[in-house]
Amino acid sequence: MSAPRWRMLPALAAALLALLLAGTVDLRFSALFYRADQGFFLDRSWPVQLLYRGTPWLIGGSAAALLAALAWGSVKRLPRIRNAAAYALLALALGPGLLVNGILKEYWGRPRPEQIAPFGGSARFVSPLWPGRQCRHNCSFVSGHAAAGFYLITGAWIWPRRRRAWLLAGIGAGALIGLARVAQGGHFLSDVLGALAVVWFTDEALYRWMLRNHWLAEQ
Repeated sequence: MSAPRWRMLPALAAALLALLLAGTVDLRFSALFYRADQGFFLDRSWPVQLLYRGTPWLIGGSAAALLAALAWGSVKRLPRIRNAAAYALLALALGPGLLVNGILKEYWGRPRPEQIAPFGGSARFVSPLWPGRQCRHNCSFVSGHAAAGFYLITGAWIWPRRRRAWLLAGIGAGALIGLARVAQGGHFLSDVLGALAVVWFTDEALYRWMLRNHWLAEQ
């Protein structure tokens, strides 16, 4: 494994700036997929539904493969495989699992596009950077589906020689799945960017923590 080149603080500043800028265009971007007489008209299209329904299978398959790798590495006493699988499983549990679905989506209180007044709902628009009270459960910020796609970037921390390929695959998957969720009226653009930020910083922070505690060896 190899530590990413970005330092945490500048990367955090860049993520906050991106969220702030995206928040200013959220309504306009979501409006591209909305018609007053049809609502979010791409919601039931087969490509969007395929991405929406297929994402849980993607994340479930990834978890199963990682559990198998962890068991095999432990039984065969292959520490590099065992530790890499443990890292990836922890990144999945803490990022898309705990932070995204367990905390942010439950307590940030940001309503989804389909819930706000400009798109036929009753709630008001809430900026991505400020907690709101317009949604009580399973809210908009951040996108859980997009986070599942972005999770593929975790491979960049495990296989540094293929770092660019993993980043391109993960960002591409998350962006595609996130776009589908925006087209459904389920998320804003900034929710998708927020998912990338959470997954990225979870991977980086976990890597540094495990490295510092000698559970990983820097390569």
